[in-house]
Amino acid sequence: MQNTTEKVRRIKVDALYGKKKHFNAADRNQSIHYRIGVPLIVINVITGSILFYALTDGIAGWIKYFPLVLSFVSALLVGFQTYFNFQKKVEGHRRIGNRYLAIMKKCDRLLGYFADNAVSESELIDRLEKIAHEIEEINKEAESLPTSDKDYKLAKAGIEAGEESYTENELNL
Repeated sequence: MQNTTEKVRRIKVDALYGKKKHFNAADRNQSIHYRIGVPLIVINVITGSILFYALTDGIAGWIKYFPLVLSFVSALLVGFQTYFNFQKKVEGHRRIGNRYLAIMKKCDRLLGYFADNAVSESELIDRLEKIAHEIEEINKEAESLPTSDKDYKLAKAGIEAGEESYTENELNL
């Protein structure tokens, strides 16, 4: 049964990395969403204000082209927001991350049940197969939400720094 419990541990670790990578990717996409969205709002407000002023006061000189430039930049940012659909990516990565988290917790519980002899060897194998099927489904869904090498490295650094481990104080709460 050591090989079987080792498989459960490997799935748990894979799920841990998958979870962290997708949460990192969600954070990255949300950051991009805000970096484009906030300036977009500001530019639209400025453009509308200046355009209103220009239409009511008859400005001459270079300033009359300023709203045109801002409108162009605003249109570009709107295009980027629409094309890349960062908010949808954020939601997708978080959903995948939460599914990997659920797999991690199932594996952890299963290892505990087996260590306490609360599940038989055949039940362990049956549950392992169900978990393996679930992870395959998550991996298929995650194909449409790729993560970057940076997401993986950030996940690995976080895991190695102990972000996914409980301290003795936390376990004694």
